[in-house]
Amino acid sequence: MKLVPSSKRPCRLERGEVRRVPQDRTNLLVGYHVCCPRCGFNTPALAGHDDVNIAEGDEPDDLTFSKALRCTFCGVLMHVRHGELRLEEDADVRHISFR
Repeated sequence: MKLVPSSKRPCRLERGEVRRVPQDRTNLLVGYHVCCPRCGFNTPALAGHDDVNIAEGDEPDDLTFSKALRCTFCGVLMHVRHGELRLEEDADVRHISFR
């Protein structure tokens, strides 16, 4: 799925949306808030934390993480490459159902 850059507050992000911190691309990158498409939980991706390097292209939606980001809530692995998000389930994924 294609990631959708957003300027919404992190608590208002919808599934598949990302928000840069800080939003002004002329400032040094701190990280991104990524809204998990599987469960809708907001997971932070901090540049340099846990060996995650974040590469930004010329366009706001051209984003690449050097390794998969694990969703804080459901545990799914989110692979981000050139703005495309791919989910991977492994043994650590929590199976959640919303009723």
